[in-house]
Parts: sequence; C-alpha cells; structure tokens
Amino acid sequence: MKIDTWAYIRHLYHVEKLPKKAIARKLGLDPKTVRKALKKETFSTPSSPNRASKLDPFRDKIQALLETYSGLSGVRIHEEIQAMGYSGGISILRDYLRTMRNPSQAFLPIQVLPAEEAQADWAYAGRISSQRVYCFLMTLSFSGMLYLEFFPSQRLEYFLCGHLHAFHYFGGVPKRIRYDNLASVVLHRFGSTIQFHPRFLDFSSHYLFDPSPCNVKSPHEKGRVERNVRYVKNNFLAGRIFLSLTDINSQALSWRDQVANCRIHGSTKQKPIDLFLREEQHRLIPLPQRDYDIRITTSVKSTSQSLVQFETNRYSVPFTYASRMLILKADDQFVSIYDKDQLIAQHPRSFQKYQRIEDPRHYKGLLPSKPKATYFKHRDALFALGETARRYVEAMAKTELHPFYQFKKVITLIDLYGKTEVLQAMDHALNYKAMGHEYLQNIILVNRRNRSCSTPPGSPSSKINPDLIRSTWVEERDPSLYDQYFQIKENDDEDRIPDASTALPSSQNDG
Repeated sequence: MKIDTWAYIRHLYHVEKLPKKAIARKLGLDPKTVRKALKKETFSTPSSPNRASKLDPFRDKIQALLETYSGLSGVRIHEEIQAMGYSGGISILRDYLRTMRNPSQAFLPIQVLPAEEAQADWAYAGRISSQRVYCFLMTLSFSGMLYLEFFPSQRLEYFLCGHLHAFHYFGGVPKRIRYDNLASVVLHRFGSTIQFHPRFLDFSSHYLFDPSPCNVKSPHEKGRVERNVRYVKNNFLAGRIFLSLTDINSQALSWRDQVANCRIHGSTKQKPIDLFLREEQHRLIPLPQRDYDIRITTSVKSTSQSLVQFETNRYSVPFTYASRMLILKADDQFVSIYDKDQLIAQHPRSFQKYQRIEDPRHYKGLLPSKPKATYFKHRDALFALGETARRYVEAMAKTELHPFYQFKKVITLIDLYGKTEVLQAMDHALNYKAMGHEYLQNIILVNRRNRSCSTPPGSPSSKINPDLIRSTWVEERDPSLYDQYFQIKENDDEDRIPDASTALPSSQNDG
C-alpha cells in the first residue's frame, strides 16, 4: 500500500464518515486492507528481507584483491572471480565496487584569515579557431575575489604570467597558495616529500609566498577554486562567442569586474570586492620593486638567412648576426632576441603556425650587394599582397619585360600610393593585358583624377613622378604684396646707385 492510499482511507473514514465496507467498495480494496490501514497511526513500508546475491560468496576475495592491487579494474576483478566460480554479470560487480571505492565522506569547513590563502588551478576552455584555450584561475579564500585569464597552453611561463597578473590585480600577494600536484609546481612526490619545480620555487621566493600542494586525490582541499571553475564554465563560457584569444580575455575582464566580483557570494553573503577592499587587501604581502622575469628563455642558433626558430615560427635578426648562437626570450606579447645582454631584435609574437616574421630593416645593407636576393625579396613582397598581385606577377613574367626592374618600380608605386590603389590598378591592367609599371602608374593617375584627387599621399620627387610635380596646385598670391619690398630697396639705394648710362666706362660712352 502506498502512502497516498493510506492517507485517503483515513480521510474517508474520519472526515467523510464512510463505513469500512463502503470505503473498500469505493477504492476496490479488500475490507481487511482497509481495517489494517485504519489501525496504522503512522505510515511505514514493510521491510523486505535482503535477497541473496551471486556476488556474496566472493566479497572477501574482492576485498583481498583491492587491498593487494588498489587500482585493479572491474574487468580484471571479474576475470579473477569467474575463475573461482562466479556466474553473475559484471554490472552488479561494478555497482559493488562503486560503493567500496567512493565511500561518502564529510569534510569540515575550513575558515581562513584575510590574505592568508589563495587557491589556483587550470581549466580547459575549449577551442577558438582550432586553437586550444586554457583558463588560469586564482581565488582569494577569505573574500572570494576571483582573477582569471586565458592562455594557449598550460606551460610554466603562462602559469607564472597568470600569477604575476593576478598579484598586480589584487595589489599584493597572499601568504600561501594551494595547488593540485601540477607539473609546473611539483616535479616529484614521494609520500610527504615534495620536490618542487626549481623555477617555480625561485618565483615563489621572489614574491615571498608559500606554495602548498594538496594531498594526492584530495581536490576538496582547494574546493573554493574548484567551485569557481564550474562557475566560470557555467556563467561565463556558456552561451558566448569568442573570436580570438584577445577577444575572450577582453570579455573575461569585463565579466570579472562587472559580474563575478560584484555578485553576492554564496558563502560570505557579501560582494567579494567589498569584503576584499574592507578587510583583506591591506593585509596582502606588498609587491616587490621589480617583477620576476617570467619570459620563456632559450638558446637558439640563427640560420644563414638570419632567421631563428621559436615553436613553429621563424623570426628575423639583423644579417650581421647570421649563423650565431643567440638568446631568445618570449612572453605573451613579444619575441625578443639577444646577443648576450644586447637586444638585437624584437617582434610581435605570433600564435599561428609556420609563419615567417621579418623586419625589413634587418636586411638593409645586405640586399644592394645581392641583386638576386633583392629580386626575390621584391617578388615575395608582391606575392604577400594576395591573389591579384600573384596573377599580375605571373602574367608579367611571361612578357619580355625585365622582372627585376619592374618589381622594383612596382614596389616604389606601393610606397607612393599604397597597396589598395596598386591592387586596383593591377586588376584593371590584367583585364586589358597591360603589363608594366608605366601602365599601373597611368591607371592610378586616371583613377585619382576621376576622384578629383591629384595629390599623392607620399612626397615624390620629380625623378619618381614628373607628371605629379607638373600637376601640383599652388595657391595664387597677389603680386602687390611684394611691391613694398621693392619700394624700400629703391628708396634706400637711390643716392648711391648711378644711372645705367653713367655706369658704363667712358670708352663705351665715346663710342
């Protein structure tokens, strides 16, 4: 009998005043069932005796196997007890193993003092344009203040970068930071003996905080940041579109300051930012005068083409440093290359793959001495403009025009008028099979005249473009502006400048 049937029987008898037999007929029950229900003042289900399981005779064997081999899988245990005569399925075995391996546990809430502890962790955030993205999180245990930042990997340098930016965001450093046994923090662990990563230990010594790894398989020891991982995934990442790593960090910054740290926290019932500013920030360890150098540092050898490789990309150095051992340092913004302590090159860091990042200044002085190299440099520069430029170069190569001279002149046109106008002229020239820089220049000039724009954006000399010099417009001036200067000259000199006829030698006057 269910509890609702029992309750309805009591209602019909005590409130509706129906006889027991009428209740039995109304509900389609046996009168004895109605009488039993009315005798019960409280509802209780009869306990059924435990049914015997095929697994019962093998429980001691299973326990012994788990004590000897703690990580033994359910499939292997099933094979072992089958050899002993077990005839049941693997499902009831797995249900039994689940109760043994995951016993319910209760944990005492741990209260921490202001600035005493922070917790840090990584969270996988999916992919953006085929690039993996990971979220670094740090949470102050007392106030619940959250810092988050997204990186393309979990390597040590990004881990340190996340710490550094979090410390600057908080305006100080907590006394202790809790971690999982991350490879960036712990190299080896033998029981209670921990071997820390030497560079991370150097970083923690610089900022004076105590790194505190959790016990093995004890994620509850950093439960605050674990909850924030779920909070970020459900409340920030879900339902948003991100175009790039820069875009996701930009959106995360706004969400962090406008939502996450301004909400009413579920544990403290206060806004994290209010509790942080009032009770915690002034207790943090002050930041040191100089920041720790968190850049990736590695030795590289430049090629004969004055390139060094970092990850899958190649970066240029001045040609005088070709085939040399150099030092490369990289952060999330720049790739810097040093010859000992001297900075010789710096490039924006590319997170794409198989890119060639060059600075044209690095080849200045080398190209004039290598005409063939100049030819290829100009050709590659034109190819880099896109498909239109590539088709134009290929079409021009089929003519009798000298490619070295033509490429050089087209590059000059790009410097003078810009890529957009030159590409438009190339497209027009291809339609009429008009090859050569002279045609391109004429097309550009016609287009500019049609747009009533005769002055080029650059400052060309007459050697580069005489037509433009002849067509240059100059504001007209009133000539009377200059009369006053001539009048002054005449007044000053009228007493000492002789007449033209008297200035001649006497011999000429006589003649």
